[in-house]
Amino acid sequence: MTALSPQALDGPVLVIGCGLIGTSVALALRQHDVDVVLHDALPGHAEVAVSMGAGRLLTDDVQPFLVVVAVPPSASATVVAESLLRWPDALVTDVTSVKSAIQSTVDEQPGADRFAGGHPMAGSERSGPMAASAQLFEGRPWVVTPGATTRPTALDAVVDLALHVGGVPIVMDPAAHDRAVALVSHVPQVMSTLTAARLNDAAGNDLALSGPGLRDTTRIAGSDSAMWLDILGTNARDVKAVL
Repeated sequence: MTALSPQALDGPVLVIGCGLIGTSVALALRQHDVDVVLHDALPGHAEVAVSMGAGRLLTDDVQPFLVVVAVPPSASATVVAESLLRWPDALVTDVTSVKSAIQSTVDEQPGADRFAGGHPMAGSERSGPMAASAQLFEGRPWVVTPGATTRPTALDAVVDLALHVGGVPIVMDPAAHDRAVALVSHVPQVMSTLTAARLNDAAGNDLALSGPGLRDTTRIAGSDSAMWLDILGTNARDVKAVL
């Protein structure tokens, strides 16, 4: 794993997906006066993000320098491929937490050399644009996973994106990334959810004995279950190996 030095980040930066991560990226970039353009399949999410000062809405005349795909994992590969096709001069990245699957799909698409995957190791059990924060990524690792054909300018742009939002960029192979997050993120999520599920039938007197340790252990069990089913299914092989 190697950290790189920053390069200049041009605009506009188009953020597709105005949930927790996408809106937080946009808010952090706006603090550096980067021109940010927003789009979401749910127009209301994009409008909320605009009202929070995260950027302006996408229009047909926008030609982004960098596209940040921040949609649910099951849709990421499709949206990345569509972005590479729609904006043939743009560099493209994503924030998906499983990298090998999306890289394999992108490798088969025209413009794959303009894609460099990314994964900010930050989040919250809350979701949606209202949960976003410009400080979400400060001091947190931001993994950059270039493919075999990724051009240097694409890699540099994603590294600089991470630096602009306060992250610590770390370059890794997609497969190595997936093995690492299975150990430090995906299996802990499973354990937290299982622990919380065991509490459903607990007697009130039993729960009265619980302390901050139990709250810490089960905090992330409140995360979006549909998203986590998607993540765990995509990274099932590595999660199984850890279990």
